[in-house]
Amino acid sequence: MFYQLQDRLCPITIEEYNPSILTLGIISLKELAECYTVFGFSQTTVMECQDITRKLHGIMGIYDEYHFGIITAIDTKYFIHLEDRIGIYIKENLFLIVIIKDQDNSIHMDLLESLKQINFTKISLERLIYGFLERLLLNNYTMLEELEDSISEFEDNIDDNKLSKDFYHEITSVRKRLLLLDNYYEQLVLIGEELKDNSIGIFNEERLRYFKLFNDRVLRLSNNVRKLDDYSIHVRDAYHAQMDYNLNSIMKLFTVITTIFLPLTLIVGWYGMNFTNMPELGWKMGYPFVIILSILVVIINILFFKRKKFL
Repeated sequence: MFYQLQDRLCPITIEEYNPSILTLGIISLKELAECYTVFGFSQTTVMECQDITRKLHGIMGIYDEYHFGIITAIDTKYFIHLEDRIGIYIKENLFLIVIIKDQDNSIHMDLLESLKQINFTKISLERLIYGFLERLLLNNYTMLEELEDSISEFEDNIDDNKLSKDFYHEITSVRKRLLLLDNYYEQLVLIGEELKDNSIGIFNEERLRYFKLFNDRVLRLSNNVRKLDDYSIHVRDAYHAQMDYNLNSIMKLFTVITTIFLPLTLIVGWYGMNFTNMPELGWKMGYPFVIILSILVVIINILFFKRKKFL
């Protein structure tokens, strides 16, 4: 589907395409293969769009008269399970979007939604591209806040010694999301910088501020992701420290118990020898004496360890 953008959004056919009028196109891979020569695009770019290899990083290339790029867009709800792949061509008065992969049919709707915020009396190629790229960052701040809340909750549980058996799996899942986001923002920074440089001169210099705004916003999001990644590492280390502390506490308790009962073991071994001339064997108070002695030894050991704050 192609649209001419003047004072309103007007659907056109490819035969009605006029290079002097700002045009937006949203097409499939099949349509791209049929019409790329009309716009003077290289067959190499078509082959790159057709490459189904899963890539975390997008690409951005500069040709004689146009920009070409591929964006791997992460769905903020499903993350790894659902993602879109989009090819973009930018030429003077032309912004062409190729839908390579769109499992939930959201690209077309998102683009039309972004057009609702544009004043068509002041529409420009730069503003059109900015509106589309901005939709790729929709709800990203909310998503990062949710990730931060999750990490903070892990930290609170560690402080309260409420360690989950699935903690390591959960924190690893969060870190994988942060890694995907970091790669996602890295490709958007690359695209923003290429557009801002305007190396082939198809953009109005005064309107390059749109790409600077986009680039600054992506950089802020990228910095937030890296801060959260550092935070998650801190929480993971705190988890390991708490586990070590709990293990040390258990080992200390076992050590104290062993030390308390060690003198009793000596007493048992001593009186278990049953030598003929042991006076306690014939003493009628021998048995109560050993009991009282054992109790005293235990009490003295307990008082000693409490004084040393081992108990």
